[in-house]
Parts: sequence; structure tokens; C-alpha cells
Amino acid sequence: MILVVNSCNSTKKVSEAHHASIEISDDESENSTEFVNAARLEVDKLVAANEHTPFEKLKEYRDKNFEANSGVELTRTEQTKKTGNQMYYHLQKSTLYIGSSYLCDRCPNVHLSAASGFVIHEDGVIVTNYHVIAPKDKFEYDGLFAIDHEGNVYVVTEVLSASKSNDLAILKVETKGKKLNALPLAENELIGEDIYVMGHPFKNTFFMTKGIISRKHVNSKGGNPRISITAEFGLGASGGPVVNDSGQVVGVVSATRAHYYGGNSKHKGDLQLLVKVAVPVSQLNKYVQ
Repeated sequence: MILVVNSCNSTKKVSEAHHASIEISDDESENSTEFVNAARLEVDKLVAANEHTPFEKLKEYRDKNFEANSGVELTRTEQTKKTGNQMYYHLQKSTLYIGSSYLCDRCPNVHLSAASGFVIHEDGVIVTNYHVIAPKDKFEYDGLFAIDHEGNVYVVTEVLSASKSNDLAILKVETKGKKLNALPLAENELIGEDIYVMGHPFKNTFFMTKGIISRKHVNSKGGNPRISITAEFGLGASGGPVVNDSGQVVGVVSATRAHYYGGNSKHKGDLQLLVKVAVPVSQLNKYVQ
């Protein structure tokens, strides 16, 4: 669920079948555009000054700490139930925009891919997805960066733990002494509990949705635990926090699964169900102290 953004190409293709019945308008949020552009310019400066950790070095850390416990010690804190408005600002101050920088092949600008993450320790320890730090595309990335809601850009310096099977990555960022706002982790996730999600789907930065945990299951590839949730998310929300109504992390946004009626991979029928999948906090807890 990573969104690779290339601002050189703003052309949108709309199918003729939908054009007659659905009005499509390009109403991109200005503040989101300004946020991403400002972050991109700051990242460009860091890369030009060689004040970043090369992506190849992060790959070495990823391989070295594959399926390892991060060793990060967390203290559980009790939280009170929050209103929706309180929850938004609780999540916003801890949710991060995660971007890998790359040089565009059609212009001289540096671009940022779009994904999400969140802080779990005030000293600069953050969580995102494994697939965010191990992209399958062909871009040559320079480095990995985390941006908070105030626009502060932090260089990702190390991969403390990486789990492909659980689609989790625990990273260290350079804060230069600044204390970050950490989200507390719940001990477990509960089917049916109310949850909130925050991420940056399709560059809609710090976008919050609400739902419930609808079930627990295992994924088809490795038999690893997952949860299905009804809160909406999309491309760019990978690695975002899923929290309960007290603001404790109960999951990490991971993937979507589309189910069609009467179709196959080549000729799909009507879309019947779009399942939103997250990694449960019970799995994340295995990689921290």
C-alpha cells in the first residue's frame, strides 16, 4: 500500500463506462500538496548535503536484523476513552509521513514515495510495514525519511527489526535530541472493538477513519495472524496506526483484499467486498521489550 508519487505526470485516465454517470473532479487538498512539497524540498537538501543514510545501508540493517527483536523497551500506560475530535489530535501528533526519496527520470527533481508510520518511543523509534522498506518497484532510492505533522523531517538511520512474514519494520530516526510523541501499545486486539486509523491515502495527509475489528484470521501465504477492520484506508496508508477508543495501538495497516462475484483474475465480476487487513498488535509486541 505504498503510493509512488511523480508530480511530473498529472494526467488522469477515466474509463468511458464511468464517465457518463460519475462526475470526476481533480480537487486535491492544497494543504496536503504544500505539506508534501515542503517535505520534498527539505529531503532534497539533506540528500544533496549527504546528511542521510543511504538506502543500500538500510538494506544491510534490514538483512542483519531480519526477524530480530528490536530490543526497544516500552512502558505500558493507561489511557482514557477519547472523543473523535480528541482522537484525531492524539493520532496526528504521533503519525508520520514515510517517504523514500528518488530522482525523477523525467525532470531534475527529487520525489518522495508515500507511506505511513507512527512513533512508539519518544527517542525516535517508529513503526511501519516491511513492504515500505523493501519496495518491489525499479526506482533507485536515495534514503528513507519520516515527516511529522508540523513538517519536521527526520532521517531514518537504522532498521532495528524487520519481519517480512508479519509485514512489520521498526526503525530508528535521528531526532537531534527532540522528544517525539509516542503511541502506547495495547496488550492485545479485541474482535468487535471500536478502532480508528490514520494515514495518508492518495496524499490525503493525516486522514482519519473509524470502524471496528471485524475478525481475526491468518493470511494465505504464511499462516500469520491478521485482523480485518472496517475503517477505510488506501494507497499511502501502509504502516499507519490502528488504535482502540483509548488511543492504544491494536494494529498496523497492511493491505487490502478485493472479492468479486462471478469473475476471475482476467475478467472480474462485480466487486462484492473490499477487506481491509492489518497486522495485530499481538504480533508487533513480539519485536519489542
